[in-house]
Amino acid sequence: MIENNICLLTDSYKVTHHSFYPKNTEKIYSYLESRVGSEFNKTIFYGLQYIIKKYLKGEVVTQEKVNQANNLIEAHIGKDIFNYDDWMYIANELDGKLPIEIKAVNEGTPIEVGNVLMTVENTDKQCYWLPNYLESLLLQVWYPSTVATLSAEVRKLCNFYLQVTESSKENLDFMLHDFGYRGATSTESAKLCGSAHLLSFKGTDTIPALTIPENYYNDNNIYGFSVQATEHSVMTSLGEKGEIKQTINVIENAKDGVLSIVIDSYNYREFLKQASKKGNELNDKVNEFLEKTKGNKVVFRPDSGEPVSTTLDCLNILGEGFGTTETSNGYKIFAKNIGLLWGDGLNYHKIRDILFGMKSNGWAAQNIIFGMGGGLHSSITRDTQRNAFKCSAQLRNGTWYDIFKNPLDSSKKSKTGRFKLIKESNHFKTVTIANENKDYLKTVFKNGELIRQENFQDIKNRTLTYTRKR
Repeated sequence: MIENNICLLTDSYKVTHHSFYPKNTEKIYSYLESRVGSEFNKTIFYGLQYIIKKYLKGEVVTQEKVNQANNLIEAHIGKDIFNYDDWMYIANELDGKLPIEIKAVNEGTPIEVGNVLMTVENTDKQCYWLPNYLESLLLQVWYPSTVATLSAEVRKLCNFYLQVTESSKENLDFMLHDFGYRGATSTESAKLCGSAHLLSFKGTDTIPALTIPENYYNDNNIYGFSVQATEHSVMTSLGEKGEIKQTINVIENAKDGVLSIVIDSYNYREFLKQASKKGNELNDKVNEFLEKTKGNKVVFRPDSGEPVSTTLDCLNILGEGFGTTETSNGYKIFAKNIGLLWGDGLNYHKIRDILFGMKSNGWAAQNIIFGMGGGLHSSITRDTQRNAFKCSAQLRNGTWYDIFKNPLDSSKKSKTGRFKLIKESNHFKTVTIANENKDYLKTVFKNGELIRQENFQDIKNRTLTYTRKR
């Protein structure tokens, strides 16, 4: 069976809809938005170019794919259900290229929720049913967009606490590290999610994400970086009594740079006391590593416990052993080039709680970095930013008709008509197509061709501009 058969990349019920639209329907116009009530008040749009290049661009419909889809749908739903003739029309008369036009905002742009992000309409009246047939695939842009939004909001949060504690921003690019590959639903989702994270941060352990800029966004630069780090299989190799000996072995074999050490294999308090107390062999080795070159740093990673209290406990033990200095407004900073990494069970709210707890207890934000796995890759859903794809206009017999839904749950009321996305007073606003202001929705894809190519660095720059705003 052919993979990525565009005729089958939809929900089952959509296969039946070509028979249900009113007679003489010529065009269907649909749009994507993040509804009001989303977790964050802006959505950073990202991932459309990936979807287009991987699934929509070029001659994607062939006779073989149509016949395969027809056989599958006949067994799956019933005879004479699949739209065989129109798919064959695309394969034969349109050279296998999809007759649709997609308009969208520039990727990486933060858009206030409640506004249109993308529109889709068919360009051939025989294929009026196609825009919403593609909804299931196109709406998957919710995932990289939501991850991009989440990472950007975490960066804004970190930036805020660095400012209020008068911390150095030297490590802001690395304050949130992507730990999520193992918890992702697939390698494809890990790549997409990981690349979305790289719009705001540089720290990642999701190596597949590094291939997205070059393969899909015309940019062969490397945007993600990592460090030497241990895991429990390393730290427990010599058992509990041999933990310190094994840690010394790790330090002696580490290369210059940053070294991250997981510390909760047994008792993180006792480990930190030995690591930070003068006169202990482990403390001597840590200091030897730190003094070997100016760029060397040791990061200690507790991997269990209640996040706020455990973080504060670790900071206090390390501060007592290694010493601290203070910022001009009195927040403590480690005197040595060490740090703390919290990476267990994090989400936006827990990161906020940890940073607030640190500030409240006199610790500067620059002492900590975070690692997020499931919270970044798999704890979000389409409802996080309330993404929805809806039809808002239909053309029949040469006349456009406005289409909308207005259920008792008014938060799900859909937009009506055809749209432009304009800017007023530096805020985006969705208006009717008749409005004369500049439209920020630009044609990205039309009749099988990618019209506008985006560069990853340009997308990243738009995102970073947003994260610098208060």
